[in-house]
Amino acid sequence: MEKNAPVRIPQRMLDVTDPAYRRRALDEGPHANQLWIAEDHDDTEFLMIVDVDERDPRIVHVIPMSNDPGEQTADGLVVGRTPIGLPMIAWPALAIPIPIRVLDVPLGDFDARIAQAVAGDDPDLDPHVHRAQDLEDFLAAYALVSARARVFQQWWNIGRHLPPLHQEEAIVFGISEERRAYAEALKTVLGLSATQRNAIMNHGMPLTKTQAKKMGQAGFAAEPPQAQEAIPDAYLIAAEQPRWRQVLDDMDIDGDDVRLELARKAAFDLAARTSGHDDAAVNGALLKAVESMKSGQNGQRGQRGQ
Repeated sequence: MEKNAPVRIPQRMLDVTDPAYRRRALDEGPHANQLWIAEDHDDTEFLMIVDVDERDPRIVHVIPMSNDPGEQTADGLVVGRTPIGLPMIAWPALAIPIPIRVLDVPLGDFDARIAQAVAGDDPDLDPHVHRAQDLEDFLAAYALVSARARVFQQWWNIGRHLPPLHQEEAIVFGISEERRAYAEALKTVLGLSATQRNAIMNHGMPLTKTQAKKMGQAGFAAEPPQAQEAIPDAYLIAAEQPRWRQVLDDMDIDGDDVRLELARKAAFDLAARTSGHDDAAVNGALLKAVESMKSGQNGQRGQRGQ
């Protein structure tokens, strides 16, 4: 009896599944023409990045793909040469912007000409790309395409609710009218010096009971209004990068957006300890913020275990 021939794994797949490649790709971040696996909860999909959004780098424009030729439909493309060394199906008609936070596994780059053919839904641009066709069980295949489209639509919706960029521009520089009025009341109602007012407004010094009563009678609360918070774009963008995904997905910040909390902590708690404001400095602050958040969670688990 003849033995079955061993399965030969394409060299391209070995290259892009190498841990060293993954570390390097995650450090570099997503870019055009890349193949990725995206994952969120129980949904996992292949995709090709067409480009990174110019206005919001936290968003990538992608085309859904599949590694199963049996799922092809006549509105798709068969891509014979891919970064994983195996044929794949692409659906340019389902192109959609999604947040980079759902990107999970980088799998290498398409040849530029092939990526152009896929992005433009034009198989004439490259001989490795041709029009797909409906197979015998085409109803099941179209049902899978519809389900895939719904998953990407859900991811698109996540991208619509990211924290806004350009927060500094939305805040009037200086102090808000509420804080200005409160600081003035500390002076006129309580007769406090500039040093005392600064301690209360910016450093958490509480009012005495008598002071709080006087402020209440004047129509003010016992604590000053919160200062407006503007997280710099660099931190909001960097916190969304896939390089942080594995560690952030293991955290539970009481229902809050863990990436927003990471950006906030890095920008306000740790940025002052980091020299400079370039990419290396921002990532350095984010790394310290991740370590601080992990340490805080470990401490909470330890207290619950006692």
